[in-house]
Amino acid sequence: MAYFRDQMWSILFASLLTVLLMWIVYIVMGMVHKLVITPLRIKRIMNRQGVKGPSAYWVLGNILEMVKINRAEAEKDMKTGDYDIMSHVQPYEAQNCQAYGTMHMWWFGWQATIRIASLDLIKQVLAKDVFTTPQIQFQFLSELLGKGLITTEGEEWALHRQIVNPAFHQEKLKAMVPIMEKCASSMANEWEEKVKHGGGCVELEVSHYMANVTADIIAHTAFGSSYEKGRKVFEHQLSLFNLTFQRFKFLTIPGYRSLKEIIQARKYVVNMTKNASNGNDLLGLMLTATSQKTQDVKGGKVHFGMQQLMDNCKTFFFAGYETTATLLTWTMMLLASHTTWQECARAEVIDVCGDGDHPFNADMLDKLKMLTMILNEALRLFPPVVDQTKEVVMDVKLGDLDIPKGSTLYFPRLSIHHDPELWGTDVHEFKPERFVNGVAKATKHPLAFMPFSFGPRFCVGQRFAMEEAKSILVVILRRFRFQLSSNYRHAPCFRGTLKPKYGVSVMLESL
Repeated sequence: MAYFRDQMWSILFASLLTVLLMWIVYIVMGMVHKLVITPLRIKRIMNRQGVKGPSAYWVLGNILEMVKINRAEAEKDMKTGDYDIMSHVQPYEAQNCQAYGTMHMWWFGWQATIRIASLDLIKQVLAKDVFTTPQIQFQFLSELLGKGLITTEGEEWALHRQIVNPAFHQEKLKAMVPIMEKCASSMANEWEEKVKHGGGCVELEVSHYMANVTADIIAHTAFGSSYEKGRKVFEHQLSLFNLTFQRFKFLTIPGYRSLKEIIQARKYVVNMTKNASNGNDLLGLMLTATSQKTQDVKGGKVHFGMQQLMDNCKTFFFAGYETTATLLTWTMMLLASHTTWQECARAEVIDVCGDGDHPFNADMLDKLKMLTMILNEALRLFPPVVDQTKEVVMDVKLGDLDIPKGSTLYFPRLSIHHDPELWGTDVHEFKPERFVNGVAKATKHPLAFMPFSFGPRFCVGQRFAMEEAKSILVVILRRFRFQLSSNYRHAPCFRGTLKPKYGVSVMLESL
């Protein structure tokens, strides 16, 4: 009996050992394939087609060299008025372009990154569905934002887009302009007090105020009467974003409970009052769309519930707050540097919208052609999002190029916006008049200007961002005159978005 028991234990031990060894072999083979076989295959395929790049360390790739070069350049300031920022903001990429051409590759760890500068190829990529968000970027955004519009793919993304779209319909956005004006006027009132106490002229660092006013607007338009609570949630999440971006650690998102309470309270009020409307803010419009749409997919239904609502609210905040605040900060710098354009924009604003505190509306904003030109030129020179990446999930052909599975395609938006072959020899100058006949005729290729991306996944909040930026600038231009302070230090840098490293200081006076 003891003999059979010992034999059973021996067989069991041998079986467990075999399973363990098989698991170890499986893991090792997976790592070998990921760290050795796939990178070698990608390198061989791309080199054969003439696409090369700097030599790289195994596993680490070009990260150390990239960090060293970018950090060294970031310590320097640029000459005020110099808008040729590519070699300053992305010096490693600029250096590789000179050495290997506009199409080359480098390694982010073991991940091959292929720089695609051809607009026709970029158009093919953004119009197709065989490319996804790179895994590292996807993980970062998912931990921060959950599963919202930015961090979903395929049919799940399609459902999110269906639910979100009504919130950004032109007629819905028109109703939000008075809210934008109110928030901007509150900021302007604070500025008036500072000017008054400063003897008629005061030095002001505007990036801080642009961040605050855009946060106020997105909180008001997202949550309506629950604005204060929503703003606190967003402030917590903004602190987390800054910490996460600096340290690249994935932490638990704060504010979940408060965000959930806001949504539950809205549902409760609607049910108790038997009100058919969920409200006209972004949350209410999403709640209405959620109740009207379902999505059947293979294997069942795509779920869109409380968690997805919260995740999309967070997505709205980061997308609507960060990028618009950055756009406004750079626009203020450009108008403070080019006061003739500032005066022209002010004359247009007063002519169309009236002076002082005269209320304005969305129809008036649509008539501000010169202000639109100025904003477009600011977006061209200083696009908040400087690049875009897509991961290749299967071998694919782009034009004459064979692109292997497992590589990442990199689209240099900043470089494209500063390409003299697309924009002319004055590409690094502030010339809003290039947009006088619209975006399509401002350049030699329809995709040369794409601050809001392109294709099915273009930014759904594009019109919201432009309405918001115009509303804030209308309020400022009607009440203040400003010029660049001698204390301004010109140092564009990339910190999640393209920002002025030391902010933007202007000398402000009331009209």
